[in-house]
Amino acid sequence: MPKCQCSVACKRSSIPGSAFCEVHKNCPKLSPLTGYEPRYNPGKFNKTRRMRESHNCFAYAFDYVDIPDETICSEKKCDVPFHQPGYASGYPKWDKIRTKRCAELLARLRGDIPGLIAPVTFERKCPKGTSKIALMKTLRNKDYHFAREDSNGFWSHKPGGTEVTNLDASDRPIARPDLADWDYCKKGSDLNYSIFCAYMCVPRTKKSPLRRGGTRRGRSRKRTRRNRRSS
Repeated sequence: MPKCQCSVACKRSSIPGSAFCEVHKNCPKLSPLTGYEPRYNPGKFNKTRRMRESHNCFAYAFDYVDIPDETICSEKKCDVPFHQPGYASGYPKWDKIRTKRCAELLARLRGDIPGLIAPVTFERKCPKGTSKIALMKTLRNKDYHFAREDSNGFWSHKPGGTEVTNLDASDRPIARPDLADWDYCKKGSDLNYSIFCAYMCVPRTKKSPLRRGGTRRGRSRKRTRRNRRSS
């Protein structure tokens, strides 16, 4: 059973459909807001196939909109590469170096946005002009996943080229990504983001220079439409 997200110390199971257990069902312990958090607006990324299938969890975490030209991405077919950490700053592509470790991912983020990516705890407030994102990865470095804190204090994410959601793998609201359920194996995927890497403060007052690249993955028929890979 998924655990309560109110506190690391709480070992109780959460109420079905809730982030919290019966004891902490009115838990107020959300991460402090700065006022620069994006609004939860899934329609922005879900509305069209061009938008939905050309943006992944990385682009969504940064609220980054970069719709490809219609000649390569249309409502009928869109198979462009996703934005990837490190590509904007010249790091090797994932098909040449398969090391999606926490340290590697964090280094790539700092390379893309020098001096503007800062690690932070869940309880600490980010600086003015920034807000929190969270980074997780699979046990054997197969894939990574990002989530972002929204203006309502809860978190949302975009699994690969599928729809934005504010629920975890157990269909619960996400109050704390480090305590949420990211095991999508139960939904027919082979991805379980069981390793939590970090919370980070990222800039919200200007557009971050993200870049696409590599080979589009996650089109296997064995995976559900909902859980294609982030990369």
